[in-house]
Amino acid sequence: STNVTFETCVFQNLGTPYALAVDQASRECAVRRCSFKTLAGGALRLGNLFDASRVMATDPSLWDSDFEISDNSIESTSLEFRGCSAVFAGVVRSTSIEHNSILDAGYTGISLGWGWGNYVTGEQTFMQDNHVVGNRIVGVMSALNDGGCVYTLGPQPGSTVRENYCASDRAPVVGSFYHDNGSRYFNTTDNVAETSPAPCLYLQGCCGAPALDIDASNLWCRDEGAIENGCAPAASNCSAAYPGLPADCHCHVDNATVYLVASDAPWPAAAQAIVDAAGPR
Repeated sequence: STNVTFETCVFQNLGTPYALAVDQASRECAVRRCSFKTLAGGALRLGNLFDASRVMATDPSLWDSDFEISDNSIESTSLEFRGCSAVFAGVVRSTSIEHNSILDAGYTGISLGWGWGNYVTGEQTFMQDNHVVGNRIVGVMSALNDGGCVYTLGPQPGSTVRENYCASDRAPVVGSFYHDNGSRYFNTTDNVAETSPAPCLYLQGCCGAPALDIDASNLWCRDEGAIENGCAPAASNCSAAYPGLPADCHCHVDNATVYLVASDAPWPAAAQAIVDAAGPR
């Protein structure tokens, strides 16, 4: 599909794994100001996962690309299909997931990317230029564990996670903002998280497939677990995980701009501005 827009639509009380799916080499599609509520599975699924010929395609006509997911309200998802993220974007390019509200999800709020460490070396997928911006994500991970408010996989050059507000991620491990195996080339900045037993930020270092080339800064955390950088230079050896790469995975957290806010303290003005601006406009 090309040049298709869903606007001010209502998806409610549905029993499918996802209320709306856009894939099969779709381009320039948008979902704006729609309502998704009380769903057996997730709200949105974007992009291809398992067609290997298209995952590695260099022909733009075979890509899932140029999606805009903006200003939507998503509430009570993954009630039966517990492993469905509220918004799942697989192998996509030039995709913006911005200013959505996600409330009460059984699993991850926004999942972006695919492949774990499979595409770190050698031929690359077409994933790049993807952005998760200005979302309000509250009450995720009510049923499962290994996920978060925002979760990524695989190399995605030029991609960002920024200006998001995350509250009440119920998972006891991993992180509210979570770059999992093989996540690469993300700039994660100006995010706010509160009220989770899990780390505020988690950069994966395990399983022979650490994250790489992640820059994280300007993060405000209140009542959250300590940040875990599993792909820091001293914590991982990328040449052992990915032959041919240097030992340093180049994951950098700017500790000077990580702010741990006391439980009874208000947000600083910069964090409060992010909280206030997050969600539909």
